[in-house]
Amino acid sequence: MRPTSRWVLALIFGCGCAAAPPGKSTAPVPAAGKAPYNAPPVATAGIEISVDARAGREILESLARPRIELPDVKLLEELAPVRYAIEDSTRTAEVFERDFAAAFQSQNLPAVFDFRSIRERRDRWQALLDGIMARQSDLIRLSQLRAASLLPGDRSAPAKLRVYVSFGLAGLEDHIVLRLPDGPEALIIDLARVLADSEGDTIDGHISRLSRLIAGIAFRQAWNTYREGSPAWSRANPQLMQFEPLLKLVAAAGPVGLFTVDENFFPLSVWLKDPMTKAVDDLNRRAEHFAQAQENLEERVTLTTELRRPDFARRVAAPIGAFLADAIAQDAGTAGLRSALQQGPQAFFLAYDSATQHDRNLIPLAKPIRDRLK
Repeated sequence: MRPTSRWVLALIFGCGCAAAPPGKSTAPVPAAGKAPYNAPPVATAGIEISVDARAGREILESLARPRIELPDVKLLEELAPVRYAIEDSTRTAEVFERDFAAAFQSQNLPAVFDFRSIRERRDRWQALLDGIMARQSDLIRLSQLRAASLLPGDRSAPAKLRVYVSFGLAGLEDHIVLRLPDGPEALIIDLARVLADSEGDTIDGHISRLSRLIAGIAFRQAWNTYREGSPAWSRANPQLMQFEPLLKLVAAAGPVGLFTVDENFFPLSVWLKDPMTKAVDDLNRRAEHFAQAQENLEERVTLTTELRRPDFARRVAAPIGAFLADAIAQDAGTAGLRSALQQGPQAFFLAYDSATQHDRNLIPLAKPIRDRLK
């Protein structure tokens, strides 16, 4: 499965396997600030996260040799995250081997798996990997706190995520998410791409950035579980009528979208005002189309089909929903956002409508939406 890559807002910024032992971590507490995912969690659900950096270490060790050693490449291909990355790329092992060998050649050739740039800066990546894994328990603990931060506390919503730290993912991806054969999801991180523009950052900054990525994937998993067991999300709401599929998708994707935004960009209505305006205008425009199609079955089917496209939640619903979710959090606090999420899509949009009464920087919802909320 292809990753839920960063949407447009995120483009504005940018071992053994072990879980954090209970009560033993010295992880930094999320900094007080405006990012909703930095709020202390209230959920009691278990967020299980493990981190395995063996693939990253083995790749760097192989790239440190003066010339390519073919047995090294064969051994790399046996590592789970490397094997998964090759499969996800839809390329063959031969392509992986060719591109790994290209890292040792003087000529810079196009590659699906770019190991040349990793080899050229191997010392930096080695130091960075060592520093991060020395703080492995901190990374896991902070990821767990953030993953649970937006979950309502009324029901259990566990998540289990296996994180692999690696290098040289196919194409331009900085991470991929896969469902493993034994059940849990796996997140494979290309460390060089995720931290490409953070050279002057501190180790705490690196851990914070990585934890936000990890927490976002773990939260999505737990949030899906929560909604599956929640009557407020699983039952139909006749009051929303033809708007329900659109509003439900935006409300579900919104809190997930928050994790793709760097914590320095909150409140979003202040730092990303123009993108916010465009996003909410897009929501209102789509709502107007649904209203106009009320008596036109063919048009309603066309609009609903678009909502079901695999990339609609990531490309459209997540950025819209993230702006709405942050507006709720800035107006009513993270507790207010959790309460709205607990009560379902209608409560989510009512909470945003309330926020627009207190902050003139926020774009009001279109009348067709407001009429169905009351």
